[in-house]
Amino acid sequence: MKKSRYFAELMESYSAEIDDLVSDSEGKSVLQKRLAIKRQELPAILPMIEFSPEMVAVAFYDAFTVKSPQHLHALVLSEPWQAGFLSWNKLAKHLTIAAWALPLIELTLASEGGEEFLVSTAGLEYLRTHDSADAPPPVEESDEESDDEDDGDLREQGAEWMAEQGFDSLDN
Repeated sequence: MKKSRYFAELMESYSAEIDDLVSDSEGKSVLQKRLAIKRQELPAILPMIEFSPEMVAVAFYDAFTVKSPQHLHALVLSEPWQAGFLSWNKLAKHLTIAAWALPLIELTLASEGGEEFLVSTAGLEYLRTHDSADAPPPVEESDEESDDEDDGDLREQGAEWMAEQGFDSLDN
């Protein structure tokens, strides 16, 4: 399935995060247990939507059933700054939301960037359930140095957030 660059890149990270949660070191399936933990930890991990949204998005695994695939398909072809990127209020009308997810959605909407994050998460879940056999297209890299800078920025943001939570810096 064709998707925007935004969703192609995010889907790659999201799929990897799900793969990390599927089994333990002995190969036993622990996905549901780990998802339950993520959902309980949502208030603590919500600030990560800014720099690692895929790590938070998994808390909404199986939260949405699509009532209107054409709207979700149009969404995954768009970028957050484009008109086709629906608001959460408009998108939610095209979804059935699991009852267990409603308090998590309320909490997320109260957070800065929460609405865009939920729209992205619904798009990821749509891709996961409707596009599982189709791997995301490779993303062309125009400048390897800019990737290194982006990785450094993400590391710095992550380190700052961890410091705000009271954790010591790895540099110390």
